[in-house]
Amino acid sequence: MPRLELVETSLRQGQQALLVSRLRRRHAVAVAERLDRCGFAALDVFGGSTFEACVRFLGEDPFERLRAIRAAAPITPLAAVIAGQALVGHRHVADDVVDAFIAVAAEAGIDIFRCYDPLNDVRNLTRCAAAVAKAGKQAEGVIVYSDAPGNDLDRLVVLGRRMVDAGYPSLCLHDPLGVLVAARAGEAVSALKKTAKVPVAVSIAAQTGQATLASYRAASAGAHRVDVALSPLAGGASMPAAEAVIAGFGGTDVDPGLDLNPVADAALTLEQALVHYADVIDPLAMRLDTSALRGLLPPSAMGHALAELRERDAVGQLGEVEAEVARVRAEMGNPPLVTPITEIIATQAVYNVCDGDRYATISQEVKDYFLGLYGEPPDPVDAEVRRLVNGREEPITCRPADLLEPAMAAARRELTREGVDRPGADAVVTYVLFPGEYLALVRGESVAERLGDEMDEPMGDSGVELIESGAAGDESDAPSEPETAALPVRELTVEVDGQAYSVRVIGADLGTTTHTSAPTVSGPPAIREGTVVAPMQGLLLKVPVKVGDHVDLGDVVCVLEAMKMQNDITATRSGTVTHVYVQQGDVVSPRDPLIHVE
Repeated sequence: MPRLELVETSLRQGQQALLVSRLRRRHAVAVAERLDRCGFAALDVFGGSTFEACVRFLGEDPFERLRAIRAAAPITPLAAVIAGQALVGHRHVADDVVDAFIAVAAEAGIDIFRCYDPLNDVRNLTRCAAAVAKAGKQAEGVIVYSDAPGNDLDRLVVLGRRMVDAGYPSLCLHDPLGVLVAARAGEAVSALKKTAKVPVAVSIAAQTGQATLASYRAASAGAHRVDVALSPLAGGASMPAAEAVIAGFGGTDVDPGLDLNPVADAALTLEQALVHYADVIDPLAMRLDTSALRGLLPPSAMGHALAELRERDAVGQLGEVEAEVARVRAEMGNPPLVTPITEIIATQAVYNVCDGDRYATISQEVKDYFLGLYGEPPDPVDAEVRRLVNGREEPITCRPADLLEPAMAAARRELTREGVDRPGADAVVTYVLFPGEYLALVRGESVAERLGDEMDEPMGDSGVELIESGAAGDESDAPSEPETAALPVRELTVEVDGQAYSVRVIGADLGTTTHTSAPTVSGPPAIREGTVVAPMQGLLLKVPVKVGDHVDLGDVVCVLEAMKMQNDITATRSGTVTHVYVQQGDVVSPRDPLIHVE
């Protein structure tokens, strides 16, 4: 029997799961250099939310980071994980963007593209397979395992055959919650190998404590590869520890045959780097949690929904929300619980419980889901809930990306207008995926988060300086009084993705903003009948109404971004807008007045 191969995942999945994707390039490169000597079959180093975090939080170009890792690890194949037609975001993109992204990633060093669709809709994976083949790289079709009712082995093998027919010469069974127990893992791998007749790998989250045993049983049943992570970033929502698997499987018929010493050396390099991330490590994600084995969503997977409960002072309703998650999931056709579907379901469950009226508040993502814009769910959605969410608007039946126009040429023109001279394909695809963040990066306007061992940088032109919580300097580090005496200064503490920051705003208008479209208001406006209030804390993306406009009951009067979801805020009565208390870009708290309709 061939030796079992191990895929090491700490530089992507491990840090994404346990470090909220904050591992710096300098640390990743140092660890990659050590990992290249260990004999792993592949290193998972690119994709998922780590791409966005590079641009948004770390001030790093993700493709340049990938090239640096490739230079540090020239021998071991590098793997990327991409969410099918959504690539590294949460929304589908046009086919030409998929083609360009995969071509650039292949040029930058990726050898294996592991492609999954959150709904296991193979239509959303066909373009990826073709693009990977054109780039001359290996495509691996990822089946997201789900323990929802009706997900039997027959459905699994049909899905596997469809992926092979779509152009994937190997498969990976991925269990993001760790609910694939040993017996089931062996049965699933055996069935897939027998019917699909291609190599099958397994990737099982360690959170419930089942992963190592399930991986062993899967390997015994014929899985050729198993995902692991270096011990400092293993366990919890990450993968089983590489050192434990190498030692524990040693001397069996699935012995990986790797030397522990170089692996331990790489783990030590990573562990030494992690001393700088004490304020970043997610304790919920690191712990053993058997919630998923009991049919519940683990608190670590609740993410922003749990933060919203805290904001509403409603953590005591967590049990109700957990039950509502199961109910919403069934109404949405029992999709696998993987990003972004997990966040969409959990957030809607919070709305349903806290509002006291199911689907009174509906995020744009839920509306799009029921319209079929994410793809086809595994099971039919609840027809009554769909009618409640979308009214008479009928869902699409085609592949969602068929509705999208080519985007690369237009994005290249936009970048040129924005002052980026002759942008390459890597710049264009990054801009398409994260336009504002990429422009801030190339203009030098983004403010990267800093670790405790990183020196403070001068403030950008925005006048906003972020200092990581617990890493701020003493008073001697602050600007002297003469430098700022002429400018107003305000110090705030804000929270971004669960991370606390001190924010010093200098030279901005710190007084109360008076909107020309509304009468001047002294003090907080009174909430009365006809006043539309914010249902939660968030950022106002749009305020499409002004004083004097007529609105009907249910018309959208604001669009609020909260927990990475867009939420339409609608009028509670028909009438004329008499007050607009907010404007686009404002951050509002729960029950803040937005507009008033008489």
